Amino acid sequence: MYRLMLYCLRALIAVAVVLSFFKILPYTWWHILLNLFYLIGVCFVANQILTKLYKIKPNYESQFITAQILTLIVGPYFSLGTLWPLTIAGTISMASKYLLAYKHRHIFNPAAAGVLAMALATPLAASWWVGNIYLMPVILIGGFLILKKLRWFHLAFSFLLIYLIGLTVSQGSFGFDYFTILAPMLFFSSVMLIEPLTAPTDKRRRIFYGTGIAVILTLLVKFTDLTYSLELSLLMGNLAVFIFNPKQNISLKLLKIEPITENIKAFWFEPLKRFQFVPGQFLEWSLPHDHPDSRGSRRWFTISASPTENRIMLTTKFAKKSSSFKSALQKLRTGDELTATGPEGSFVLPKNAAQKLIFLAGGIGITPFRSMIKYLFDSHQSRDVVLLYSVKNQGEIAFRDLFEEAKKTGLKAVYQITDSTGYINPEIIKKEVPDWYERMFYVSGPEPMVEAFEKMLYAMGVAKQDVKRDYFPGYTE
Repeated sequence: MYRLMLYCLRALIAVAVVLSFFKILPYTWWHILLNLFYLIGVCFVANQILTKLYKIKPNYESQFITAQILTLIVGPYFSLGTLWPLTIAGTISMASKYLLAYKHRHIFNPAAAGVLAMALATPLAASWWVGNIYLMPVILIGGFLILKKLRWFHLAFSFLLIYLIGLTVSQGSFGFDYFTILAPMLFFSSVMLIEPLTAPTDKRRRIFYGTGIAVILTLLVKFTDLTYSLELSLLMGNLAVFIFNPKQNISLKLLKIEPITENIKAFWFEPLKRFQFVPGQFLEWSLPHDHPDSRGSRRWFTISASPTENRIMLTTKFAKKSSSFKSALQKLRTGDELTATGPEGSFVLPKNAAQKLIFLAGGIGITPFRSMIKYLFDSHQSRDVVLLYSVKNQGEIAFRDLFEEAKKTGLKAVYQITDSTGYINPEIIKKEVPDWYERMFYVSGPEPMVEAFEKMLYAMGVAKQDVKRDYFPGYTE
């Protein structure tokens, strides 16, 4: 997700430079570039100094994302007189991640914190020049890709809808140039508002979060003449999330690496401070390392251990040529530490223990089901669960011993070997689970497979509310 954000911001800046060069935008193209390079330098130096002071590895993507956001909302005019404000914005943005943090987790959106500090300390405030009608197509495309990646359209829509309604009501008129208003708000809602580390952990709270920030912004615009109302409303929302929906920043120490199959490994960690999670949830794992590739240094992985095990297990599949993150993961040694944020996710068992279930798993998508099944087995819960597990060959079946043992508590496990018997289809489901129409389906795996299963189930007549899908950006990284 973070690398996608980087690419979208780069594309937006590149288009702005080109349009300015051809005089379509009323800006000087090389001023935009000078702002960009200067802010990258400030953010890079500040981040290097701070990470050395705090004795942690710098996060590669973070400094460049922040510098590009600042470039798009401050300026774009460049002069010697803007160097000091830009220096404050970049430095405070980076410093906020370390100084305005709790248990190594930053509380406030870095770019918003930097711009607010700049506005308070200097005559320069954010211009939000990115909110130009000619840049709106790029903002829409980039925003769509980012929101699709996160599946957080609900957050952006809740903010935009309530803000536009509130603005219209507060002014008592529909006579606005809504396109002029929308452009900067589209950028704000799809780039800054949706920062995962400062946003709530579940959909319902995210809708309240977007709505609340929209209400705060409407009131600030109506009753004040502040030049930093947008940044202030976001920071107030960040503070509310920290108080009422705090995420945990978890330090983990590696205990052992366990081979599960030929190309799947489980990494067992001990949390340095105990935390609670529900089977099926995931963490955002951070592993800063040298020369990160396009997938970055932060990834999402399911907690494949059960809460009953008092340990955290990360299970992942390794290709012949793995990402830099997974390569760094394999180089970890016993006693090494990394951090994670969370837990998150609503792909959890239903509260109604009488609800019949079908678990549809493909490949590494077995991980949330491993957590659930282990939890049910350890807590002696007998639920009516059928596991349909699709793999290429027998050697790819992960956690088979657990699933066989869990049959004692009622689990039925069916292994679909695609190389010999084909893919899971309606006929197989009906054969293995005659009462399939009475069950709720849980679907987990690579995104294309999940989408294919969804279409198949809907075609079978399964109601949408009876299909629960697992999704987090890690599956499509």
